[in-house]
Amino acid sequence: MRRTWGFLTVGLLFLATACSIEIEIPIRSQTTPTSSFKAATPTTPIPVSPATVTDACPFIAVGELAQIIGTSAEIRAQEQPADVEGTEKRYSCLYEDIHQSPDGAPRLHITVAPEIGAESVAAVDNTMKAFCREPITTVGGVGDKTAHCEQGKDFTRAIVVVGKRSNGQVRLALVDLAKNRADVYEAIAKLLAERL
Repeated sequence: MRRTWGFLTVGLLFLATACSIEIEIPIRSQTTPTSSFKAATPTTPIPVSPATVTDACPFIAVGELAQIIGTSAEIRAQEQPADVEGTEKRYSCLYEDIHQSPDGAPRLHITVAPEIGAESVAAVDNTMKAFCREPITTVGGVGDKTAHCEQGKDFTRAIVVVGKRSNGQVRLALVDLAKNRADVYEAIAKLLAERL
């Protein structure tokens, strides 16, 4: 019995000592590595239709696009060279991320034409005929006319087109992106219709 009490006393002494000792474990710095892959344009979108369109990237902010298409990848928006000769002006934005090639990245194209002699509904119809395969899905109540479809040349891609008369011009937005759900196309279309 004495031996049992001896072991019990040593065990309790060990536990009491172990509970009163403080051990410091060094913690590594929790800083995240800085990424060199940052947005080339502001991440804040334009709030309403600008009087003059000068580029495409501000029409959809990178954070908005990432949330709509459901990606956690860091996206950067790169304004592409504009085509501003003649009466029509064309602006383009490439939304690329580090996980895909620029060929697979979403692209936004904004075309601006003087209202005289131009019709937004006809512009959407002509664009859809040129770039889509059937069926073409029309989205009601968004812009003057909005539609989306599977791209004619690449069945893995989709096209969303929004036409709207705004500030004395006919404005057409075309988004070329990887195929997704209809609600994704509609969310993109609604944003563009508000901002065209």
